Amino acid sequence: MISVIIPNYNKSNYIIETIDSLKKQSTQNWECIIIDDKSTDQSYSIIKKKIINDHRFSLLLNNQNSGANYCRNLGILESKGEYVMFLDADDLLHDQCIKSRLKYISKHSHLSFAVFPMGTFYNKIGDCVNVWNRFKGNHLNRFLAHDLPWAICSVVWKKSTLIEMGCFDESFIRLQDVELHTRALLHRNIKYQVNSDNDVDCYYRINNNKIDNYDNFLFNDIKGKLHYISSFNKINIRNMKYLKGTFFECLNNPLVFYKKGYIEKQKLLELKLFVFENKALISLNKFDLMILEFYFKIRFFKIYFKGMNSFFKFLFIR
Repeated sequence: MISVIIPNYNKSNYIIETIDSLKKQSTQNWECIIIDDKSTDQSYSIIKKKIINDHRFSLLLNNQNSGANYCRNLGILESKGEYVMFLDADDLLHDQCIKSRLKYISKHSHLSFAVFPMGTFYNKIGDCVNVWNRFKGNHLNRFLAHDLPWAICSVVWKKSTLIEMGCFDESFIRLQDVELHTRALLHRNIKYQVNSDNDVDCYYRINNNKIDNYDNFLFNDIKGKLHYISSFNKINIRNMKYLKGTFFECLNNPLVFYKKGYIEKQKLLELKLFVFENKALISLNKFDLMILEFYFKIRFFKIYFKGMNSFFKFLFIR
């Protein structure tokens, strides 16, 4: 059986669709544990009403507002399945998702986790053509460089693997699954497989309405990336240089939001200063700093060409 774990915080506008996508699954060999993280909207009552008399669902209420990773860890402890997968409260599943994943992992029971392609959407499935199925390259290096090869709902975990790893790190408010996946790829005893040839079986909602305050979001996003760098930069392995890619990405989101008009010039400069104040977290030489300054100056004047980010990021990591 697969246990599907969903942390929820103020997703009353979306959680019904997520629950419906589970109810439409072509197999019954699953359970779903929803943990409400002290929502301030009507989420809890909406979920409770939606799942009433459906024994496949469990609803837990966390009264402390402890964050998504706390909720996921609580869900793991409460789960009964041999395998676990995680959804955000606005993600959706294809109706064959659980059936096909169970079929796959039953044939590959030696794996600690398996990865499947993920689609994206804005308001309904089909309104976005982007698919996360580019699994080529060194996956560890890609995570370290914040070139993320997969996301949280793409993965089915063996529950015993998560327990062995200590589950999610609750100190992370951002990059929560990125940290978990990086830690897993550094673990010598963990075996996994990606399935780029499989059809898309889950969908991630792209929605800027998730962001209530762009200034706070960007500040927390940068702090999350710096926390990630700090967590892994002390590990003595050769590919730690790829962490420079995550540092580079600390500037990218503020520049994108500035170009779109979501933040003012002064806020962008404040965020840049905050990033550069933390440059000691990672080993940068004069050439690295020159690349960052030049990249920032070009984007500051809202100049952009296709492939610019990848080009400068490659130069920066080199």
